[in-house]
Amino acid sequence: MKDQALWERIEAHPMPEGFVELLVARTGWPRDRAEAAVAEYRRLAYLVARVKTARRVPSKPVEQVWRLHGEDRAAYARFCGEALGRDWHLPDGPFPRRSGRDMELTLKAYAREFGETAPARIWPDPNRRLRFGIAGGAVVAGAAGSLAAVSVLPMVAGAALAVLILWLGNRGSVEAGDHWWYLPPNDIGFDGGGGDGGDGGGGGD
Repeated sequence: MKDQALWERIEAHPMPEGFVELLVARTGWPRDRAEAAVAEYRRLAYLVARVKTARRVPSKPVEQVWRLHGEDRAAYARFCGEALGRDWHLPDGPFPRRSGRDMELTLKAYAREFGETAPARIWPDPNRRLRFGIAGGAVVAGAAGSLAAVSVLPMVAGAALAVLILWLGNRGSVEAGDHWWYLPPNDIGFDGGGGDGGDGGGGGD
């Protein structure tokens, strides 16, 4: 972890009283998942505070924690000022769907900073649908080839390719999930910039 002092401020900063209970009531999650989502929200906050030249984006569960926290404006303002040391604007409207590129960079930064992959329960795979679509196309193409050639070999090859695509997608990444990834309109709440901040950045950049 590159900025231990920043992380200690974020980790120690209290959430509003009864926050986890309210999150459970609002989402229907079991308490352990709500607590895990709050912990991951803190980690996203750290990643956001660390860079100024790249976007760090939330998974849908983390977004739900962020929105609930933002409802208590005074508590949220204290968190930004005292823990993050910067503004972190919560968007007013729903997040538009994105391709997952910014999420991939977020997850890479997560692994660099915390020395582990993000937990799949809170951070599902951003490219699951794309990967399954490509794999399905390979199976269909193989089946069509088998019919045309009157041979099972194209189908076997297509199925093998599909398995390879799915296997490679899951290697070293988060487990498959059902959520897509989001950025706020006009990138509200995240800094602009053309590239990922890598190990550099931080509040002093």
